[in-house]
Formats: sequence, structure tokens, C-alpha cells
Amino acid sequence: KVLGLTRYFTILDEDDANDLMKMCIKELKIDTKAKRLPSAGVLRSYISYSANARIPLKAVVESRAQHFGGIFPEIQMVAERYASAKRTARSMDFDDLLLQLLFLLQENTMVREQLANRFQFILVDEFQDTNIIQSDIVDILASVYRNVLVVGDDAQSIYSFRAAEIRNILDFSQRYPDAQTFRLVTNYRSTPEILAVANAVIANNAEQFEKELVSARPSGEKPNVVPTHDAREEGQYVVEQILSLINEGIALKNIAVLFRAAFHSQAVE
Repeated sequence: KVLGLTRYFTILDEDDANDLMKMCIKELKIDTKAKRLPSAGVLRSYISYSANARIPLKAVVESRAQHFGGIFPEIQMVAERYASAKRTARSMDFDDLLLQLLFLLQENTMVREQLANRFQFILVDEFQDTNIIQSDIVDILASVYRNVLVVGDDAQSIYSFRAAEIRNILDFSQRYPDAQTFRLVTNYRSTPEILAVANAVIANNAEQFEKELVSARPSGEKPNVVPTHDAREEGQYVVEQILSLINEGIALKNIAVLFRAAFHSQAVE
């Protein structure tokens, strides 16, 4: 109610949010081909990054997509229409859920005191992936009891393109001087040879919590680094390895292909 919404407000998922963005572009009658306007999803990614990193939208476009700098007025118009359309529809996207919560905690004493007194202990997993907004929310919720346990690995901070702020974990002990640090260096997944590569790479990080990863598994083969020109060539290499294993007498049911991104499967097929 403090935000001017009823308890029955709508939460927009990714598809809903993109559809609303497309509607805003259409209502503004922007010639997307003539202006070469980014897609709805790309526009939302710029708006999302701006909100979560607390950086003006213009600065985000200038730094991440200079080629769209000439049509920033149109991008700004779409962003403003998108915000207005959400308010009219009494809806919030995922970014709004964070931003509006932070607004409530910062601007409304009653809400802040109620929530800060409710949570005696706070646990945050994957803390290296939090952004500035999320970190501020944690600090406010923990302002009464100061009992915060965060779990994370600065060496696995890979989401800066989504506004994740690695300083949240690197500077945690400065914000909570009484914090204790426990280094969990035993790895139960990878062989010593793989961890040797990881340790060598991590050693080059300019700022880090120094650690030496140790494997709980027996020694295995050295990992291979295979440079490929594109996804198709990568897929071809995988197929060749499978054929080689089959020729050695290994059954197909004993061969698996693990990939991190779904688009790799097309190349393998």
C-alpha cells in the first residue's frame, strides 16, 4: 500500500516484460528499421543494468553499445514509456521487486524497523553474484542484529554484465569488521590436474581472497585445451572424439557430452 499498489499486483516474467516493451515501442511509433532500434530484450538489458548498477541509462548505452548512441533519445523514450506502462498496469518486473523493496527500506521507517527486527539471522548464498541494490538490502535488513553469513567465491564472479559487483564480497569484512572468514578449499568435484589449472589462473587475479584449492579425488588425466574457430568446429571435434572412443570399443551408453550453454547442442547435432 505504501507503494500505491494492492496486494494483487502483477509480477512480469521475462516474456511478459519483453511483450510490454514491444508494445511501448509500437505505441511510440518508432520506425525500428530506420532507427535500427535494439530488440526489446536488449533494451530491457540496458535498462536493467542501469537500475541494478545505479548508472544512468545514457552512460550504460555509451559504454556497452556505442553504436546506439545516436538513437539514445528514442531509447530514453522507450524506457520512460515502459516504466509508465508498468505503473498503469499495476505490475513490476524482477528489477522492480528489488528496487521497490530498497525504496521501502530506505524511505519508510516503519517498514525498515519491522523487517530489520524480524530477521535475527541472514544467510546469502553466491554472494559474489549480488549487485549494489541487493547488498544494500542485506545491510539494512541486518542493521539491528548484525548477524550475516555470506557464502561465495570471488574467483567465480562472472556476472558483472548483469551488474554483479565483486566488491560486495571483497569488501565484506570492511562493512562487518567482526566477521570471520572460513576458506573452503577442498574440492570434491574436480581432479588435482583440473585444480592445478584453476589455481594457476586464479593466482593472476589482482584482488582476491588467497586460497589454494585441494582435490578430494584421485589423480586423473591432464585437461586438454582445444582451440576452435567457432561452435561448428567445436562440435566437429566432439564428434571426432566420440567416434575415436567407439573405435576403441567403448559403448555409446558409456559416453556423455556435457555442455554449459544450450546453443552448443545444435553444433554437436
